[in-house]
Amino acid sequence: MLWPWLHLVFGVILLIAIIGGMLTTVPIAKIWVMIARICYLVLIISGILMLGYAWHEHPALTIFKIIMALVLIGVIEMAFSKKLQRSFSRPIFYGALFLAIIVVIIGFTMTGGFPLFS
Repeated sequence: MLWPWLHLVFGVILLIAIIGGMLTTVPIAKIWVMIARICYLVLIISGILMLGYAWHEHPALTIFKIIMALVLIGVIEMAFSKKLQRSFSRPIFYGALFLAIIVVIIGFTMTGGFPLFS
């Protein structure tokens, strides 16, 4: 199964992009922003393609994860916006990391640890 691995790899890349973008200078942060946006696209597409499998097993959890993932994208964009305006906000950064951890936990809960623990 290609999609779960693709989803997982780009999720890790997104997490690296969040941390890298927040801890570097503004010109380099712009590169991390673009990497994060590419990750959003791949994650949304692979998530849509896996939606049918998740929906049959955990419909309520699937809806919750979709909502949390969209909120996560919004918070990441707010954090990057603050960073590019040179007004770094720790609460938004920590909020993005917290939401990312929540989305990952929900994803692994829905799949029973697949693809890592299969």
